[in-house]
Amino acid sequence: MSDLIIIEDPSQYPIPDEGLHHGVCVDAISIGRVETPWGSKEKVSLMFELESTDENGKCFVVGKRFTKSLNEKASLRKFLEKWRGEKYSPKELHDGINLEHFVGMSATLFLVHNETDERTYANIESIIPFKDPNTGEVSYFALKPSGEYIRVIDRPDYKPAEEFSANGVTS
Repeated sequence: MSDLIIIEDPSQYPIPDEGLHHGVCVDAISIGRVETPWGSKEKVSLMFELESTDENGKCFVVGKRFTKSLNEKASLRKFLEKWRGEKYSPKELHDGINLEHFVGMSATLFLVHNETDERTYANIESIIPFKDPNTGEVSYFALKPSGEYIRVIDRPDYKPAEEFSANGVTS
C-alpha cells in the first residue's frame, strides 16, 4: 500500500485585490490575551465582509486585529475615528466604546497585500466612512451582509477566549 500525502498549495488561497473595497462589519471578536514582543496584551478583531467576491461568487472576508485600548495613540482608536469620520469626545471615551455597535456598519476599506514565505495576505491598511455612490452622502448602514458569515460567538464550537488556555493567554 502506498502513502497518500496531501500538501496544501497556499498559492490557491483566493484573496481580494489591493485597493479600495466597500464592505460591512460582520463581527467584533474578543481574542483574549496574546503574547506580543511587548508582553501580554488583550486583543480584539473586527471582521468585514466585502462586496467583492471570489471566482465562486463567495464574498471575501477580511479582518484587522487590535490591542484593546482607546489610548490616543492606540491603533484601534485611530481606526474607529477614521471610520466614523470624527474624533471621540472625552465623555464618549469615559463612557466606553462598544464594538458590538459597529457590527452591521458599512465602510470603505483600503486593502494591501503582504507576502510571507508561505502565502500572500490581504490586510486592511485603512478605513473611511462609506459614501453612497448615488448620493455621495455618508451612509453607515447602506450595505447588508450576505448572511454567509457566521459570527464567532454564534458558532457551535464557540468558547470564550479565556477558556483556550489555563493562563488565559493564547499565542
